Amino acid sequence: MDLEENKTKNGLIYCRVSTQRQADEGWSLDAQERFCRKYADDNGFRIVGIFSDEGKSGTNVNRAALQDLLIRCQDKDIDTVFVQETDRLARNTQDHLAIKAIFKKYNTKLVSVAQPMFVDSPEGRLADTMVASFNQFQSEINSRKTKKGMKERFDNGWWPAMAKLGYLNKQADKVKIIARDPERWHLIKEGLKMYLTGNYSAVEISDKLYKKGLTSRQGKKICNSIMINIIKDSFYTGIMKWGGYENVGKHEPMITPKEHRTILTIMDSHNNHACRRRIHNYLLRGFLYCGICGQRYVGEKHKNKNKNVNIDYYHCSTKTHSNKGQHVEIDKLEKEIEEQFLRIRFTKEFIDLVIQKVKNIYEEKKKERNIEKRIFQNKIMKIEENREKTEIKLIEGTLKDDDYIRIRDRFKSEINRLQGKIYKIEEQREIDIDVARETLLLARDVYGAYKKAPYEVKRLYLSLFWNKFLIKDKKITKSEPTELIRIFLREKTTFNRLLIEGRIKQSLNRKLPENKGKIRLTPNWLRG
Repeated sequence: MDLEENKTKNGLIYCRVSTQRQADEGWSLDAQERFCRKYADDNGFRIVGIFSDEGKSGTNVNRAALQDLLIRCQDKDIDTVFVQETDRLARNTQDHLAIKAIFKKYNTKLVSVAQPMFVDSPEGRLADTMVASFNQFQSEINSRKTKKGMKERFDNGWWPAMAKLGYLNKQADKVKIIARDPERWHLIKEGLKMYLTGNYSAVEISDKLYKKGLTSRQGKKICNSIMINIIKDSFYTGIMKWGGYENVGKHEPMITPKEHRTILTIMDSHNNHACRRRIHNYLLRGFLYCGICGQRYVGEKHKNKNKNVNIDYYHCSTKTHSNKGQHVEIDKLEKEIEEQFLRIRFTKEFIDLVIQKVKNIYEEKKKERNIEKRIFQNKIMKIEENREKTEIKLIEGTLKDDDYIRIRDRFKSEINRLQGKIYKIEEQREIDIDVARETLLLARDVYGAYKKAPYEVKRLYLSLFWNKFLIKDKKITKSEPTELIRIFLREKTTFNRLLIEGRIKQSLNRKLPENKGKIRLTPNWLRG
């Protein structure tokens, strides 16, 4: 972005770290601020405010400093907001675009200092949106890796999350275990036994146990709904249920499985149980509209009487017209939508821009990783030096054996913690390169990227390129691209062939003609 030399321009800096430990150490926030301030000073900006969110996730916009920054922009004397990278603002595509819309409303520019390729042009805006999508993708990959680690703990017989009320998370022999909570264990067990008699309701149990000292972790009386969940939770029998899986836990149970079944029977008789209806997550929900009435299509299961099986269909949600012959099998329609991406190609210039952007980000991330690793490695070397000094004192007899064991264990624990941090840095490296690979695949081969993508990423691609599809007589009659893609097509840039059309006029099964040059993009390409 070209920044004019003007000493009167006001700017704000926004910084964020995602973990409380990073926030406590402080170096990450300071590094972001210094990075942005230097850039602002070099380009003639006066920084009038620093907004920092410590230990806050980028997937949630309800951050105090971010909200204060948006309010500050309302004064309309702020020309620019500086961030180190756009993922500091948001790791969710919708949130990212919403924040940019607020900046635009107040005539405030956003400058990502480490991403100078995000120029104020159609190409820059598309690249920015793509990166926002992949920031969300990276966040989801992190979540997936976290869940994988939690699944391993679950498979090993240990509860992978915060311990249930009555238990505590503890460290024993380098393993995180679930142990008794000395303050609550016997009271929760007493409550379960009370319910087994059939003479007490959950409210009555909560009242009686509160008088005996049972409170929530916040020190409050346990409400009725929480007590009901405790009473019917199989965890207290030693059976863990998490993420659709079930396993026998290694924690100490409070009641037997037989007693648990009796509790559920009593609860059924009290009519305190509830059934939940399963919701199907269909890929194209929100993108399909009826070509007859314009209403949304919905996905549903229908019984095929001839084959005696259930088949998923998309169909119009309205009842103002007959749906006879309009139901489309989900697999067939999703395949047809997939083939829409065959008709999207980028220019070599745009692909080169994306490659350069990815390369710059990769180099910046590598530099950050190396700095972090050196910090932790230096700390490990310092601990090793201190450990050797301690061993010498033990040998010389100036340090007692019990003291040596205590100090040795502390050193070992700290080294393991620091090595764990280095391991996480290497894990993050794999995530970063996966994101880079996906970005490059999207730029070079949109169809191939969409076809290989998991469900969540396919939804991102759909929202990036398409607003909606009109369906009639089991066929796509019109494909409406997003406003961003319309801008590209109007300005005759980025795409090296117009393969997107408002109405399909030829079968996708026919071989597309070789492109000898750019096809003329006319403003009325969506008509017809």
